[in-house]
Amino acid sequence: MDYGVSELGGVKIDAKRVRPKDWVDFKCQRCGACCRHLTEKVMVESLDAFRLTKYLREHGQPNLDLIGFYAQYTTPVPISRGYPIFTMNTVGEEEACTFLKDGACSVYPARTRTCRLYPFSVGPGQRGQEFEWVQCLDADHHFQDGKVLVKDWFYQNFSREDREFAKREYDACRKIGALLAEMDFPTYEQALPAIIFLRYHEFDVDQPFLPQYDHNLQVLLRHLRRLLGKED
Repeated sequence: MDYGVSELGGVKIDAKRVRPKDWVDFKCQRCGACCRHLTEKVMVESLDAFRLTKYLREHGQPNLDLIGFYAQYTTPVPISRGYPIFTMNTVGEEEACTFLKDGACSVYPARTRTCRLYPFSVGPGQRGQEFEWVQCLDADHHFQDGKVLVKDWFYQNFSREDREFAKREYDACRKIGALLAEMDFPTYEQALPAIIFLRYHEFDVDQPFLPQYDHNLQVLLRHLRRLLGKED
């Protein structure tokens, strides 16, 4: 059955469930179609921004930091009571990804998780499974002239770091969401700056990502509990 998938409560996609052992009709046509008509469709997670900032610093923008990356290349999209996610900027009438240059991705080694996994995506698993695997259904012209095995695709494109981040992120969203649900709106407004800073901006791209992510999350959860009067 086809259904709408909301990835981390953010960008909705049309998709259907698949299993690791499934073979799926798919062949990349190298046409750039999946890089167009993307306004508010490609979520830029903190790990994505970390990798892209690092890549851009090594390729002509040595002074770029996370704050500058988000300001220059993404757009905040409120999804609930002003809670932001960030989506990739687009340009032109075709709403092409800002990194599409001469028909090709100019940051391909550091592309987002959404782009790495396409035409698949993942969500939180159920019944003891780490992840739920889904196939995106937004570009019929890709689903012909070839086949891919789902587990092989994920093995090639969903690294150990990606998997660890995704599991942490699903859990973090659950914990943060539970605390935010207890807040009245003035308290919620006090919480937002810390959420944006600690979840998106406070990373040193010269240091490993996941330890910083874990540290920032613990700092943020303590801050949110204090705002609710729940001292550690």
